Amino acid sequence: MTTDTLDFDATRTDASVRFAGFGVRLGATVIDYLVLLPFIGAVTYFTMFSPNFSMLALTSILSLLYKPVMEGIYGATVGKMATKIKVVAKENEPITLSQSFLRAAPWLVAGIVGLYFNYLIFQIPGIENADGFMEYGLIVAEHQAEQGTSLNTILQQSIAWLPLVSALVMLGNKRKQAAHDLLAETYVVYKDPAPGSLM
Repeated sequence: MTTDTLDFDATRTDASVRFAGFGVRLGATVIDYLVLLPFIGAVTYFTMFSPNFSMLALTSILSLLYKPVMEGIYGATVGKMATKIKVVAKENEPITLSQSFLRAAPWLVAGIVGLYFNYLIFQIPGIENADGFMEYGLIVAEHQAEQGTSLNTILQQSIAWLPLVSALVMLGNKRKQAAHDLLAETYVVYKDPAPGSLM
């Protein structure tokens, strides 16, 4: 039996809770990425092939809601369900919807900031006439060359790394909590760990 458990108490029968590490959580993220491919495709389409900011915003917001809503209602995304892990609060209790939104903060902040910068791109004259990836890229590149590298570009690129930075925090703590888990007081654990088993 391991003492590396939620509020460990040797008298409890559920003291064999195992915390999910970086590898299995990365696997769950890859599966979730595949689940979100239709939304990612729609975002790409409404950005580069048929520019439409309203549809871009709608599909972006729906994709941002996937993680907190799934975890708030089911305790897991499709990726976490497939890898047999779940998000729990202290005492191995289900998390609340507010905790799920709090732990999704890095993704929500990165997504909202990204949406804002997409809005700014949609203000570039002629962008609505872009017909495909190449033309879209040329219009944006020309605009950026005229404007020069701005603080906005650096900020956007930095904030996009928030989810990864948050996830890497789990490598440095015993209960494998990412920064967003620490913020929301949540843990990611295996659903059906074998008593006394090790990760």
